[in-house]
Amino acid sequence: MIKYSETIHDLTWPELLQQIAAIIARDEKSLESNVNYYLKLFNDSNSDKNQLNKFFEKLQLEKLRFAYFSELFIRLEDNNYKMIIMSLESCIHQETNMQNKTPKDWSATIRYENGQIKVYFMALSYYQ
Repeated sequence: MIKYSETIHDLTWPELLQQIAAIIARDEKSLESNVNYYLKLFNDSNSDKNQLNKFFEKLQLEKLRFAYFSELFIRLEDNNYKMIIMSLESCIHQETNMQNKTPKDWSATIRYENGQIKVYFMALSYYQ
């Protein structure tokens, strides 16, 4: 039997962003359904007003959380940030393969040279 072993830290940056996009899309549909349900309850004269207020507060929090995570995701999708993060991941992976140890502390310099983002990486110490 094949055991599922993938974890979040095994995902590359593009794969992680793809997974986040799927979760945000699912949350958007769920939020839309909850808003429609709230509107149905709101228009029902037999609804418990106290319960309706609690549901409204919950919806406001869900909408706020969705807005923040969507904005964060959109900013992370920016090609410059994506390139920087992917370059850093690549440097750490290359250093780990060369030294057979993962860098624990490291320093990186990110420069914009000749219209391109350049990442310079230096490992300072390693996990044992």
